[in-house]
Amino acid sequence: MSSTNVTIHDILATVGATIETALHHTVPYVEAVPGGPIVVRYIRSSHRDDPVRTILELALLVFAIRYFTTSRSSVKKKDFVKLSEREIDDLVDDWEPEPLVVAVDEKEQWKLDALRTVEGAVASHIKLEGDESTLINAASLNFLDLGLDKQMITNSKETIRNTGVGACGPPNFYGNQDIHVKLENDLAKFFGAEGAVLYGQDFTTAGSVLPSFLKRGDYIVCDSSCNLAIQKALSLTRSNVFWFKHNDYEDLEKILKDLKKEYFKNEKPISRKFIITEGLFATVGDSPDLSKLVELKEKYKFRLFIDETLSAGVLGKTGRGLAEMYNIPRSKIDITICSMANAFCSSGAFCVGDSVMTYHQRIGSLAYCFSASLPPYTARATSTALDIIDQQIDPKTGESKIVKTLRSKSALLHKLFTSDKTLAKLVKITSTPESAILHMFIAPELREKLGLPLAYTGSGSEMELRNRKGVSDKLIDSLNNEEYLLQEIIYGAQEHGVVIARSTYTWSQEIAPLIPGLKISVNAGLTDKDVEKVHKVVSKEVVKSLKGLTAKKLESIVAI
Repeated sequence: MSSTNVTIHDILATVGATIETALHHTVPYVEAVPGGPIVVRYIRSSHRDDPVRTILELALLVFAIRYFTTSRSSVKKKDFVKLSEREIDDLVDDWEPEPLVVAVDEKEQWKLDALRTVEGAVASHIKLEGDESTLINAASLNFLDLGLDKQMITNSKETIRNTGVGACGPPNFYGNQDIHVKLENDLAKFFGAEGAVLYGQDFTTAGSVLPSFLKRGDYIVCDSSCNLAIQKALSLTRSNVFWFKHNDYEDLEKILKDLKKEYFKNEKPISRKFIITEGLFATVGDSPDLSKLVELKEKYKFRLFIDETLSAGVLGKTGRGLAEMYNIPRSKIDITICSMANAFCSSGAFCVGDSVMTYHQRIGSLAYCFSASLPPYTARATSTALDIIDQQIDPKTGESKIVKTLRSKSALLHKLFTSDKTLAKLVKITSTPESAILHMFIAPELREKLGLPLAYTGSGSEMELRNRKGVSDKLIDSLNNEEYLLQEIIYGAQEHGVVIARSTYTWSQEIAPLIPGLKISVNAGLTDKDVEKVHKVVSKEVVKSLKGLTAKKLESIVAI
């Protein structure tokens, strides 16, 4: 028997001859197509110089045609299981879908029952749905009581008639109108900044502003009591985050010194560095020492970011916030953000600072580029609120009458509660006299007696432990009991004509060390008698609920 040895060269020669024959027959058809002669010349020269390359290109072409003409979802018929109509019906009957919303736990049902609806506008005096009596509103963040201001209502109505109720698009596309541009100019002028940028949603403002300037490898030193919006913003930046003790500037400087020594001495390229804090802290109601912050940020070459959501319209002679209170130029604060939903009685938020910083946000801030712009009528409402504040400035004293009224009510409320000796052993007040919200918590000594933890969130807490272990059940009985105890105080005050609130948090998301507390607000529409009544009613209910309370009674309070 004889055997024939076939080499690779023989195979390539055979394939080449086949391609030559195919090209000979197809060339006339290809050349008839516009641009065909160019393709034919390319194939001939390529095949002549490198036949192997022609084979590979042909194989890739066949693969591409098959890939794009074959359905991605196509599978062999043998992989299908043919079910009868009866089997299909049985499977449908047996299927039990997961609920869209997890059912409320019986222990937490009281939280849902506690929700009340205000009839009409939010003002200094309100009516609740199903209750005809007029109540003092000490739960509102409408600090300047502009909810029923005639000028605010008239201007908002006029804008709605002219522009409708929505901007219908992001600012960078077609969402911004002349009203938005005017408000940005008004805000920049009001706060003494070079520029301003508007945002449609206040909670996402920090989460959009900070990531537009900070990235992985940058450094942030943040106050440990900053609010949840800032906490989420920090995680979005992916920067190196360091926490300093609340308003402890020795601890802050120690961290800055350590960073300079360990990381910044020979770093290349130079990273961005920010100190982050609030004008009035949402969780405890006190404010930072701005002069000390500015001193440290300039000494260690950091930038300063401040959230003035609760301090704008409240602090300073004319409500221009923390910078005015300390008589420090706004330019010393690199980035200021603020919600317009509180003192300015509107919605959305803004960021003010120098022109370069604000311009960068228009091309680098995700919420500005892709989220819907502020409704025009709310932009007009904020401009009107700024006008009202400025119209009431006394030329002699330089104070705005409406802000001065609010400040006097805040000071009176703080004085009444802090000087009440009956409350001293039961509660702790952490807010400053300038804050329009008085924060009241169960005193540390009483907490220890009742077996309550110093914090439910933060480092080493029960909530952190559950999150780390991936436990889905986030209900902590002692926390639920303490919140219900505070709600009973709210119910009691409401029966006597005063509406107050308690702190509400998304406990499983919080990083800061927190405990529940009462929040008692004042606004410019209240009289001194109203404030005195708030103190009288609330203090009575606090004493009634906390005096003589035992750990055993607290454990069963929800069941009671």
